[in-house]
Amino acid sequence: MIKEEKVKHIADLAKLNIKDEEMAKYQIQLTDILSEIDKILKVDIEEEEIMISPTTNQNIFDEDIPEQHLSKEDMFKNAKRVKGDYIIVPKVIE
Repeated sequence: MIKEEKVKHIADLAKLNIKDEEMAKYQIQLTDILSEIDKILKVDIEEEEIMISPTTNQNIFDEDIPEQHLSKEDMFKNAKRVKGDYIIVPKVIE
């Protein structure tokens, strides 16, 4: 189990005030955390391939191919308000 002085030092670094009656609880919790970290550090990953991304997608975007688009008249025919080459919309921010 981690020593009380070590818990006090860690609490001091974290700017935490630990009461004496809470010390045993934190000793147990920190010991558990450190034992889990030890388990992770003991895992042999030398033979494993490094994973840079969890997916194999290289390029998920479509190619930018020019296509026929709507004419101005077709775009503006359903607009309620038009001024020149612009569609006038209600103001949404102040």
